[in-house]
Amino acid sequence: MNEAPVALYIHPAKQAVDLYDTPVRQNFGRPYGLIPMGVPALVNLLCDNDIPVKGINFPLEKKLNSNFNLRKWLADHREARMVLIDLHWYEHSYGAINVAQVVKQVLPDAWVILGGLTSSAFAGEIIKNISVVDFIVRGDAERPLLALAQALMREERGVMPDLSDVPNLTYRLHGQVVENPRTYCATPDDFADFNFVDLGWLEHEDEYFVHEYLVIDMELAHQAREGMDISKYRGRWITTARGCDFECSYCGGARSAHKAIAGRDGVVPVPVETIVNQIKHLIEHDVIQVCFSYDLAALGERYWKTLFRTLRKEGIKIGLYNEFFQLPPSGFTKDFVRTADMKHSSLALNPYSGSERVRRLNGKRYSEAELFNTLDEVNLYDIPIIVYFSLNLPGEDEEAVQQSINLAQRIYDMYPHSRLKILNTCHTMEPLSPMEQRPGRYGVDVQWHTFRDWYEYCRNTQVQLPGARTGEWRGFDLLPPAKRSVEAMADAWDAAAKGRESVWWPIPPSW
Repeated sequence: MNEAPVALYIHPAKQAVDLYDTPVRQNFGRPYGLIPMGVPALVNLLCDNDIPVKGINFPLEKKLNSNFNLRKWLADHREARMVLIDLHWYEHSYGAINVAQVVKQVLPDAWVILGGLTSSAFAGEIIKNISVVDFIVRGDAERPLLALAQALMREERGVMPDLSDVPNLTYRLHGQVVENPRTYCATPDDFADFNFVDLGWLEHEDEYFVHEYLVIDMELAHQAREGMDISKYRGRWITTARGCDFECSYCGGARSAHKAIAGRDGVVPVPVETIVNQIKHLIEHDVIQVCFSYDLAALGERYWKTLFRTLRKEGIKIGLYNEFFQLPPSGFTKDFVRTADMKHSSLALNPYSGSERVRRLNGKRYSEAELFNTLDEVNLYDIPIIVYFSLNLPGEDEEAVQQSINLAQRIYDMYPHSRLKILNTCHTMEPLSPMEQRPGRYGVDVQWHTFRDWYEYCRNTQVQLPGARTGEWRGFDLLPPAKRSVEAMADAWDAAAKGRESVWWPIPPSW
């Protein structure tokens, strides 16, 4: 992009900006470097309307060049009128605000704009208490952000325009918090118009394609750590829907959360034609695998059959990654295999617990027998799979974790190890998740309810610490707390994984 940007975009790390330049960086936890899937549509809409944007993925920049200096990068773009920072996932609650502080130090007259699920959930609190944030666009942000940017561009630098007609906007006016009505919610017609794919405005675009792929292909991630050349492998997450039809206990993107944040009832799929066009475009960028944001099987038989049939009809062969929210219906796996480039494809299952009681309490509505019927079918087609467990969900205790170990053992014994990954982790309380909103239903005591709570969690968990695997800083306890020892549960899982870590992963050492 040759035109000087009037807007900047920064994807923050979980960690503070200056922490990267200290010895403690050797002990970092995960930086969470994936850019939210909706960001390209936001930025491309601005660019298409003569508001040029330049963006960076801050943790990626530091990975590529440890000497990268965010302050210098900002100072090189003093013409910028606004800076966009995503605060989508709660894991960025501290990092995003820290980036905003740095922005205001270097570009004090630039407007700082936040968006995403977490900033939407706490928009009023953030604007009231955090002066370095000027605006938050709540819920779906494409057209509201464009309206805000156009209004800001009409005024002199630093002059607040009349923003009363900008939907979904929270801001500060004469020291008071103003929340404009949330009247915009994207429709399938909008999805067809938006460009979710192009990243031409992002510095180190090519390296980011590889970065995304490593999140899913764990063998490639291992090769990268060993210094092997994995530059030919490119992947992208793509948006297949917004909203959700499920109320899983732990999920801040559940149906009720989307209703509260965006005003959306249920799930709204992206049109099949739009998905196919996105994939065509990504193939032109040498992408070999696309990862679907919303389970295709959960979008219904008509949807996934139409998508698979269209891909085959147009001769499109690419790796596919799909994570099942429940279990796939009859015929899905066969159609998946007929359509995908199986050299670069995989599926994921989320039983979470070996206890059916715990599984159903947390939103997974299937028995162990039904799970193994699915595993048998998937195994027939030689499909690589990832099987996810959780250590500390509501209902999970030392008896239930032993059932999880037994289930993992059965899967380990029956599925070829070259095509299997078994993972387990502690869940952290998510804003607006069903268990945060209705703790009594799930038998938990919830300690976090404000943005400050998640901000402090992120500030205190920037590096790897023993508490990551023992339930510390998770925001909730089972009632009564004495009913379980998360440390004993983690020890039991790790003991079962010992000697099999290439397939059966131990509890992660970071948040």
